[in-house]
Amino acid sequence: MPSLKPSRRGALGLLLSTLLAGQATAAEPAVRVASWDRSSDPLTAVSEAVLQRAYQELGQKLEFVELPNRRALQALLAGEVDGNLHRVKSLAEGQPGLVRVEFPIGTSTVRAYTQRPELGLAGWAQLKGLKVAYQRGILRVEQLLPAGAQRVEASSSHELFRLLASGGADVALSTEPGQAPPLRRAPGLRRLEVVLDEHTLYHYLAARHAELARLLAPVLRKLQASGELDQVRRHALQVWLPTTGTTGE
Repeated sequence: MPSLKPSRRGALGLLLSTLLAGQATAAEPAVRVASWDRSSDPLTAVSEAVLQRAYQELGQKLEFVELPNRRALQALLAGEVDGNLHRVKSLAEGQPGLVRVEFPIGTSTVRAYTQRPELGLAGWAQLKGLKVAYQRGILRVEQLLPAGAQRVEASSSHELFRLLASGGADVALSTEPGQAPPLRRAPGLRRLEVVLDEHTLYHYLAARHAELARLLAPVLRKLQASGELDQVRRHALQVWLPTTGTTGE
């Protein structure tokens, strides 16, 4: 049998290497990131879109796992998932098993909605004595609510506004993407002017993915600097609004 010429052997070797690399990439497991309220929360929709773009840039597979907010953090700490969608910056304090991607994926605001025409708010203190609905597991809201507020927990964004519509709450506190217009509309429903809180959100991974976290930060920085992430956020909101409606039903 005639031997292969060096150039042909090199070409076949290159082809084999490419095929093996493709198999390795295909076999590489996806990073499983816990997310929550995926069908009704605009902030979740925006954060997921940002992460999808960043992971795509790295060629890393990404899978979102639907879990309740509190359960998602428990699953991350227990090693059952690889990451959480987004959390506040301070979460990493005292949590050696977690690593924060050191570039924020977005901004969250806490906005108040009500159906009471006479109600106005200037800050958290004025929530005392009111029935205040908020999503279970939103740590920032749980920390800032004054002691005198009557806390009404909701399991989802949909339930939050159902409580308001049924009279089960005087005020609904909604976490929304920064700079977003009022995202819920219904007869008599209004979003108050006050921004109760605004903070940056960070993607968190288990400590075993520290190298991935290190790689994601400059990717996010580059995409933000180019303006692409702002386009991703706008598009995610445009897709979310007609999909879910704006009434909270």
